[in-house]
Amino acid sequence: MRVFFNAIIVQIFLNAYIYWFGWQGLPCKKYLKILYASVYIAELIIYFTGFFTSKYLSFDALHDLAWVGTTWMLFTIYMTGILLIYDLVKYLNRKKKLFQGPDLKAKKTRLAYFLLSLVLVCSAMAYGNYRFWNPVVTEMNISVDKESPVKSLRVVMVADIHAGYLIDKDIISMYIDKIMAQKPDLILLVGDIVDYDVKSLYEQRMETEFLRLKAPYGVYASTGNHEYIELGEAKDEKILWLSEKAGLTVLRDTTVLVANSFYIVGREDDMCGTRKNLPEIMQGVNKDLPVIVMNHEPHRLQEEVDAGADIALYGHTHNGQFFPNNVIMKLSSMLYNTGIIPEKNKLGFMYELPYGYKEKGNTHIYVSSGLGLAGPQFRIGTISEIVVLNITFN
Repeated sequence: MRVFFNAIIVQIFLNAYIYWFGWQGLPCKKYLKILYASVYIAELIIYFTGFFTSKYLSFDALHDLAWVGTTWMLFTIYMTGILLIYDLVKYLNRKKKLFQGPDLKAKKTRLAYFLLSLVLVCSAMAYGNYRFWNPVVTEMNISVDKESPVKSLRVVMVADIHAGYLIDKDIISMYIDKIMAQKPDLILLVGDIVDYDVKSLYEQRMETEFLRLKAPYGVYASTGNHEYIELGEAKDEKILWLSEKAGLTVLRDTTVLVANSFYIVGREDDMCGTRKNLPEIMQGVNKDLPVIVMNHEPHRLQEEVDAGADIALYGHTHNGQFFPNNVIMKLSSMLYNTGIIPEKNKLGFMYELPYGYKEKGNTHIYVSSGLGLAGPQFRIGTISEIVVLNITFN
């Protein structure tokens, strides 16, 4: 129902506004108006074909339709925002006479602004798509003040891969290549490994890529909210695919002692109805040894600090994914950190740390911007990220 609502709002109302804005600026030439109208008609046909017939289409068709639909949706949002500025200025100038300049009602002025907006949005999206296809490797050195038989550890951590129809097997192959190129001692996948449904994974035999993940101390995963989205699947089918097909060790409110040297704790996502609290999960943990906690959603960082985690790793936020969400998220974080808003009353996009590193108490915290994406394949103002932690134990 929510998807249908978004389709109605974005694909009809916003598109109608953009269409009308451009139409008013077009020269009175029939072939130009036919060409212009054809673009919008074709896009709507493509979008609603994918929306209403998705269960009957092949993987390749769904992939292409999803890419076109999500790309056009982002384009529509950006174009609407920029064009509204023009109409707002025109309205205010008519009421208040703010400036003497070009006639904002004139066709030529309107067309020039429309074309300039088109170039600006397309340029931003081209850059954003480049950022998506070229993940950044963020490397950090961390010192943990604990003894361990393992004196140093090179950990590769990624979150929010979102494997599925849009993040397809070719993209996953690129991700695996880049992860393995870091020569990790340990690989940690912190939730939202799967996008929406498990069908796309079976259709592509996606497990053949995940099985290439190898590290001396293992490959571990925790669940994210997308692992709990059920689209006509059996309960926990995505999670079972990760463990049984993809060969990952999925830690579900579980603690594991690795090589008698350090602990890894994997927490269930907040969407799990049987999620345990962290002290309960960590019963029996020898805190003289280093403890690394994976927890997909960074809502309550103090829980990991109070439980004695040395390193706490999160994802989920995508750092807003694209502008202006990243700015909104940063500003909401600043507001939240003032303490004015109690934890129980905060909005879902408010985080103490929406992205990056922070040392809180004796805990090293990192919230990843995510490697893959949910929806449009664009990173505008954010990065696709592989995190490499060079950890030393003293």
